Amino acid sequence: MRCLYDVLNVTNDADDTQLKKAYRQAALQWHPDKNQERQQEAEVRFKEIQNAYEILSDKHERAWYDSHRAQILRADGNYQAGGGGFSSDEAAPPEDLSLYQYFSSSCYNSYNDDPKGFYTVYREVFEGLSKHESEAAERTGKKGPSPASFGLSDSPWSEVSAFYRYWLQFVSDREFGWADVHNLASAPNRKVRRLMEEDNKKRRRGARREFQENVRSLVEFVRKRDRRVAAWQQQEELNKQQRLAAEAQRKEEERLQRIQRAREYEDAAWVDAGATDEDSHDEELVLAQDELYCVACDKFFKSANALANHEKSKKHLERAEALRDAMQEEEDALSPIAESDAENEALADTTLWL
Repeated sequence: MRCLYDVLNVTNDADDTQLKKAYRQAALQWHPDKNQERQQEAEVRFKEIQNAYEILSDKHERAWYDSHRAQILRADGNYQAGGGGFSSDEAAPPEDLSLYQYFSSSCYNSYNDDPKGFYTVYREVFEGLSKHESEAAERTGKKGPSPASFGLSDSPWSEVSAFYRYWLQFVSDREFGWADVHNLASAPNRKVRRLMEEDNKKRRRGARREFQENVRSLVEFVRKRDRRVAAWQQQEELNKQQRLAAEAQRKEEERLQRIQRAREYEDAAWVDAGATDEDSHDEELVLAQDELYCVACDKFFKSANALANHEKSKKHLERAEALRDAMQEEEDALSPIAESDAENEALADTTLWL
């Protein structure tokens, strides 16, 4: 596995502009369409260039790569997809702890369930991890939720989301005994033995922490490239836009209803103004009710105090402002028509006078 900086022919401190320029040059040079005479080699190099730029252009993935570059470059090619088994021997670091070779698109060929496909490769990786975690939990007597499967390319979102929920919070049950550097049996006395034991525990904790961080980083790496996740995010965005459109339509309908109620209220007021004295006594109760009615909120109140308190509320003030704006828009729309009618009437009067 080549260093990603060497793949793009840039230095370790290259900025985003330099990375982009180097990527374009390398991609143009090794594009399969421009290398028909060496098609297979060009496809491999072009994929390697894409992978290098994809990682180095992401600040989080680049930071992780920079801090683990030595281990990644030492990763044995025998551990590549389909390269063989996992070991449970705790005398040395188990082979399945070497996850660095899977932080590259070179470990899979396509996004399908073929033997070298994206979903087969990573399914086998996490199945191997799950197997050893289950064995470790059984040895230590720990009981917890079973590791979630990575699934297939067409797995439902419920299974996909369960996988990422589990592995993004992964905690290992392994003992990490291979990280010990002291043989307690060689301790000359209890004090030295205790110091040796504390140092071994510290090294085990460090090995556990590093392994867990590597697993979670691999899960993030995979999630970013998982097309099932991309499809779900796209559908969620579509659903969000539909909800926003429905909410906007609902608010518009409410605005039109408030305008209609305001017009009806004004019409009723004109009718009341033309009523006779004989009708005034019968309509006193209705007028009293109208006085305790909030047009903006379409709500009646039992007393003047209740109405007064309501008119001071933030919700009322917002609705009243919205109603005034809507009525002003309506008035502005009708004003040119009214002015035209007035001009016509004046012209008619002038013609009649002549």
